[in-house]
Amino acid sequence: MKIVSMAEARANFAKFIDSAEQTHERVVITRNGEPAAILLGIDDYEGMNDLIDIYSNPETQKQIQEAIAYNDAHPEETISGEEMRRILDERLAREGSDG
Repeated sequence: MKIVSMAEARANFAKFIDSAEQTHERVVITRNGEPAAILLGIDDYEGMNDLIDIYSNPETQKQIQEAIAYNDAHPEETISGEEMRRILDERLAREGSDG
């Protein structure tokens, strides 16, 4: 995370936008030495909003806690992240070909 003054942000705005978009670097903009705003890429912003939606939905939270409890109770059934990615990719490919 980079911290810059408002004057520096103004002078290098395009550069900071490019950096936020391409490298996901967040830029804290200060006013009078105090944090006033943050610049982040749209992908990061949308990801944060998705997490807020997930964490603010009680039903989703319940499902997550149940899944964690199940996985803790059945470690022999737990699949790797790589296997999960393969399953999700296959599902997305099927859904894409159905539409």
